[in-house]
Amino acid sequence: MNRSITPWLEALLAVAAIIWLTAAQLPVLGLASSALLFLLPVLMASVRGGVGPGLFAAIAGAASYNFFLLEPRYTFRVHQLDNLISVLVLVALALVTSRLASRLMQREAEAQERAKLSAECAEISSLLAGQPPQTALVTAASLIETRYGKLILLSEGAMPNDGAAFSSLDVAAAAWAAHNGDITGHGSEVMPAADWTFLPLALKNERDGRVAALARPMDGTTRPTSQIDHLQQLTLLLGQGLDREALEIERREREMLEERDHLRRAFLASLAHDFRTPLTVISGRLSVLAQKNSEARDALAAAQRLDRMMNDLIGAARIEGGSLTPHLENIDLIDVVSIACEDLQIPPQITLNRNVPADLPFVIADPVLLRHVLANLIDNAFRHANSTVTISADGEGNCVSLKVGDDGPGVPSSEQARIFERFARAEGSDRTDGSGLGLAIVKGFADAMAMSVTIENMDEGGARFALAIPMAAKAVE
Repeated sequence: MNRSITPWLEALLAVAAIIWLTAAQLPVLGLASSALLFLLPVLMASVRGGVGPGLFAAIAGAASYNFFLLEPRYTFRVHQLDNLISVLVLVALALVTSRLASRLMQREAEAQERAKLSAECAEISSLLAGQPPQTALVTAASLIETRYGKLILLSEGAMPNDGAAFSSLDVAAAAWAAHNGDITGHGSEVMPAADWTFLPLALKNERDGRVAALARPMDGTTRPTSQIDHLQQLTLLLGQGLDREALEIERREREMLEERDHLRRAFLASLAHDFRTPLTVISGRLSVLAQKNSEARDALAAAQRLDRMMNDLIGAARIEGGSLTPHLENIDLIDVVSIACEDLQIPPQITLNRNVPADLPFVIADPVLLRHVLANLIDNAFRHANSTVTISADGEGNCVSLKVGDDGPGVPSSEQARIFERFARAEGSDRTDGSGLGLAIVKGFADAMAMSVTIENMDEGGARFALAIPMAAKAVE
């Protein structure tokens, strides 16, 4: 049976049942109770069929009440005024009741539809959050495609250009949606003649050029605005899923880079440690030979330089790995300078001047790290000086300023900010020896000991590094 006719027939049958009941039991029920019973078909018809069947039940009920129950019975004539008023009241009550019932039914239907749409949004959100990003995105997109039609996710750099799927109007609509962040195409106010609906995958103030293309319904109908708005909410969830997938990819790439970097640091540290033992043996033998053979001195200098490079690699690995823990103690700066100078092979063309007063106060530092810092500064000065390297120290407030200067070309102002970076070399420098880590080690070790290191160009030429070392507590008092 046609569903549109069913509520009307049900209303008619309900009125007929009330007529039979009231006509048979009129002496028992009375006119007032019988009149109220005719409201039942009105309520039923209004709930099941809306205003039309409800109004039909109201009119049919009022007419039947007049024809079968009011005197003279079986006619539509009304002899008494109270009977006429009863008929009119019945019609009025029936109309009001049917309207109220219809509105309640409409609101219930709207509430159910909103609940259904909210449940669908929650379902998509749960899918996107409960699975790996890529799998969740495919599953959610397939679910939307199953319920609403073919769905294609597009980025701004891959706009549709396949004539078999998209017309020129569709391409223009897609470009508009990507550029302006507006819903465009079928069912919208912008280019509604298009066969596809294009919905942004991000909010308008966050548009990134990505859109979802949804095909026109197979039955040829136009999507209502309410459905378009709901689909926009679903596609925004897909956009969040794409963002989550991109973040996951970025996280995996970052983890891979960190793992590679960790392996590189571990390899360099292991390599440096493995080299130190044979280097120590070689340096010891060459030191003995250098006392009698001048040619062995060059080999000893090369071995010592290689040993410093290995120390730099170990130091860099400790800094990057976060395993650098200085052991601070009160030390005499003169002893540290003396040991650092003895560990270095002074080039024959370089004169080393030491102007470190004997009455300097004790400083607080890690003796091993400070000796390494000073050795790197002196070695750097040797490699850039023309003829002279100077080590000086003086007290400045609560610190001792230890300075290492050379008479070389100096460091351009534009390069001073990056001179302490790993593998940094001054622009125009033709010096290629060294590990490229020395000054970076200086900065890292100094920071670990709460010291500051600076660089400046001297008026007479050359560069000078200054290391601010905190005085020991007794010296400060």
